[in-house]
Amino acid sequence: MLSWALVGMYAGPVIYFYLPVTLIFMKGRDQYLELLLGFIFILILSDSRVGSLQFAVNAKEIYIILLAVFLVIDSKGFAPFNNFYFRFFPFFTIAIICIFYAPSESLVNSIEKTASYIFLLLVVPNYVQKAHLMRGKEFYKMLVYLCAGILLLGFVFKFLSPDIVTREDRYEGMFGNPNGLGIFCLLLFLLFTVVIDFFPDLFGKREKMFIYGYIVLSVLLSGSRGSLFGLIIYVVFTFLYKRSAILGTIVAIVFATTYSYISANLVGIINTIGLQNYLRINTLEEASGRFVAWKFTWEHIQENFWIGRGFEYTSYLFSIPKNVEYLQALGHLGNVHNSYLTLWLDTGLIGLSCFVFAFMSSFIKGIKKTALALPIMYAVIFSSFFESWLTASLNPFTILLFIILSIITNDVIVTEKAKVAVSL
Repeated sequence: MLSWALVGMYAGPVIYFYLPVTLIFMKGRDQYLELLLGFIFILILSDSRVGSLQFAVNAKEIYIILLAVFLVIDSKGFAPFNNFYFRFFPFFTIAIICIFYAPSESLVNSIEKTASYIFLLLVVPNYVQKAHLMRGKEFYKMLVYLCAGILLLGFVFKFLSPDIVTREDRYEGMFGNPNGLGIFCLLLFLLFTVVIDFFPDLFGKREKMFIYGYIVLSVLLSGSRGSLFGLIIYVVFTFLYKRSAILGTIVAIVFATTYSYISANLVGIINTIGLQNYLRINTLEEASGRFVAWKFTWEHIQENFWIGRGFEYTSYLFSIPKNVEYLQALGHLGNVHNSYLTLWLDTGLIGLSCFVFAFMSSFIKGIKKTALALPIMYAVIFSSFFESWLTASLNPFTILLFIILSIITNDVIVTEKAKVAVSL
């Protein structure tokens, strides 16, 4: 992985030859665990704003294609095949249909985005299962160490070269913006708790405290409000569900039904507890310009209510110069900042409904293996409501979510607690 970074930074186009060669070599040695971890590493590099790391944007496309090719040509070696993607089949059917309605300017991107999302859902569950069967608990420890090591590297640069990891006085670590760091930390926190739940003896007490500590510290330094609230939601509902599933469900229903009241009075609540400066209360009332984007998106959804105009249509719409000028005049920068509105605009209400059904049914299946399933789902729903990361396939966030789902829905992955129960 270090050699990929160095070659990409200093040898230019050579990386597009060197990377595939090393991947083929790793495949020849059955290093499926390393192939999966390397993919996560490249996705993290691709999210960076450091100019010399931009090679990873193209490299990740080569990487996912090769992972899919390895899976197809060695399908017997991956037996029993993980059919996790089946529940997303209706969604991808709609997404493919939507391609035919895509504007010519975004047609190629729409095809690429749809293919990459399909590849991701095909590749990740099977590589997770393969790594588990071949390397056991070692896989999960290496996975956590890699992700935690990226956060630790950000702290190193914070002291050595603060400009690389800071934007507008907000800490962003090795990621492209502070909110990206926050999302990664949230998902790593969720992944770490799942791994500990499945394999309680995998990490020592000091390791757990250290890793949890600088995940939370990274979130606090990033100032990512969505990720901070997502962590709080997860911790609260984990506490409730571990004591009573009924109590947790009741509180979830109450929270959902009173959310509009809470959000309407959130500014007053924050002022009361004295966190107005940290939580940037001056931008909270307008959701940092998100309301402008949401209204703009909703107006265009009416034009393609049931069937959208393909993946990447939202990005295309928000990149049209006149729309950029209009939104900037109203105080908005960036994209929709809402995964569900993005899905609605790209694939229509039918596509959104199919995705939500597949998404929620995956977590519901996970209830059989861990009490953490629903708290994780609530935290992810909250986070993706304020950011569009869930609609992107080749980023360092979506892959962590699908690794979590691959663990909690896979009957081949037997937990330590289950092994003890069987032995008894």
